[in-house]
Amino acid sequence: MTTSPADHASPPTASRKVPPFRFKRKRSEDSTAPSKRRAHEHRHHHRRHHRSRRHHTPGSSTDHQLDPETAFRESLFDALADDEGAAFWESVYGQPIHTYSPYVRSAGNGEPEQAELQRMTDDEYATHVRARMWEKSHAHIVEERRRREEQRLQRNEKEEQHRKWEPDVEAALRRGEEKKRVNRWKDAWGRYLQGWEALSSPGHGRGKKMKDQIPWPVKTGRYRDVDQEQVEIFFRNAPQSEQPSEGFDLTRVLKIERVRWHPDKLLQKARGDGLDEENMAMVTAVFQIIDRLWSTMRPA
Repeated sequence: MTTSPADHASPPTASRKVPPFRFKRKRSEDSTAPSKRRAHEHRHHHRRHHRSRRHHTPGSSTDHQLDPETAFRESLFDALADDEGAAFWESVYGQPIHTYSPYVRSAGNGEPEQAELQRMTDDEYATHVRARMWEKSHAHIVEERRRREEQRLQRNEKEEQHRKWEPDVEAALRRGEEKKRVNRWKDAWGRYLQGWEALSSPGHGRGKKMKDQIPWPVKTGRYRDVDQEQVEIFFRNAPQSEQPSEGFDLTRVLKIERVRWHPDKLLQKARGDGLDEENMAMVTAVFQIIDRLWSTMRPA
């Protein structure tokens, strides 16, 4: 009886494992159709490995290829992708960057009820987030800017009010100054008339020089201030201070004053007391000024 080689093979032991039988597959099938489990494990491993590499702070060695705006935009949308990215970039920037709404309310043609929410573009959203983050991290600067803006608006409002009120204020000031001016002339005219009444009273001014008793027709009433200009100013302003401008006749007043200041008339009133040559020369000069003023104003 003959025997085969397989009859003499030792039986398999527990320490050796027989590899499972596998059909041969083409190389193209192995490379292009991995099993679902292997594909899942590969993606999961690659994602964790890529996550650990792609999270880097601005300024690292990989940032030289991106400008700051692009780098921030990439980090923003990475944070929006999932919680892990959001947590990572929050630790980098010191505040969350994924919590801002991408919607903005439209102008609505100036009507609030017509305003609608509109989604910002990626660039607009990135700019919006950066601005809000800057405001949050520089709150004291934002507050100072707000305070200065309020002060500027208040100044502008005051200036606008001043521009509106300025004509009325200036008109009121002019009326006030005119009233003061009229009152000053009114007082001067009153003192002038009282001086003439006193000069006609018996015994008035005893012991005083005649030039100090005469009510000279100037604003101060003093002898030393008498000249042609001051006398004309006095009669153009003082007499009408007690009467309305309408219907006032200065020529009638000047006609009375001509008689009052005639040298002969004044000599009679003074009874020759103290009217020396110097005083009479001044009286004559005043009379001539009044007469000339009356002549130029009276009807032809």
